[in-house]
Amino acid sequence: RLEMLEIATGRYQKVEICYYEINQKGDAKNYTIDTIKYLKSKYPDDQLYFIMGMDQASLFHKWKDADKISELVSLVVFDRIGYQTNSNLKKYNFLKLDFVATDDASSDIRNGNLHALEPEVLKYIVSNGIYLDTIIKTRMSAKRYKHTVSMAKLAKEIAKSNGIDETKAYVAGMLHDIAKEMPHDEALVLMKKHFPDYLNKPEAIWHQWLSQYVAQIEFLVDDQEILQAIRHHTTASINMSKLDMCIYEADKYDPSRDYDSSKEIELCKQDVVAGFKSCLQDFYDFSTKKGRKIDECFYGIYDKYVKGETNG
Repeated sequence: RLEMLEIATGRYQKVEICYYEINQKGDAKNYTIDTIKYLKSKYPDDQLYFIMGMDQASLFHKWKDADKISELVSLVVFDRIGYQTNSNLKKYNFLKLDFVATDDASSDIRNGNLHALEPEVLKYIVSNGIYLDTIIKTRMSAKRYKHTVSMAKLAKEIAKSNGIDETKAYVAGMLHDIAKEMPHDEALVLMKKHFPDYLNKPEAIWHQWLSQYVAQIEFLVDDQEILQAIRHHTTASINMSKLDMCIYEADKYDPSRDYDSSKEIELCKQDVVAGFKSCLQDFYDFSTKKGRKIDECFYGIYDKYVKGETNG
């Protein structure tokens, strides 16, 4: 949270973060009165103002040493949607700002409402995999969410076992199906505009390109390795990085699917390249047995990684 706050306030020259509370040692609870006393000792000749929203002002009488706080600083309040002016404003001599704050809380952001975030803060959240398990939840069905969380966990485990960046694997895993359930009309518009060369591909695999697009445009992912891994997670590619292989395998062998993939998962953890070859072979055998059409691009990938015995 401190790092995100530093990012969010970095461009404001007149904003300075107070580290007093975070630097306190031990598990003792921090109280506002203690911080204010510290600031008063640091700036004895200055008038201090303490700003809060109407939601907190309405509860101010319950704060520790509320009367003392109101003596040491000038209290300032701003309106918040859903909260009415409270008697505490008069009792504690609040100054009232003439604006209403947006109704955004950290819980809203964790639940996928990203519009109020500073772009650089959003980048930090996503690139570090923070809150992703809750951020994506409102954007997919329960079944898709279960698969995504399980798959991302497996991707991280495979990555760790193979010396691949675990965080990148987790982020790619959490976002690999972010556009899987995008409405057809919206998906078609985006495919025509951004991926016209793949319009002839089955609609069932459009989401690998669309998920890359959403990750880049809405979640501000700019790491090309993560974006490529998302883009290749369904069809694979003739040029697969080990991160690509990790995401491809985790998607196909996700333990939440309705078959036992424990042996295959163990192989992937031992050797991500060997696991990828096994994954391709399994897909080929299954498709051939079921008489399913295999995309032409698959054969080049199969020849390189399975028949060609490449080491990645």
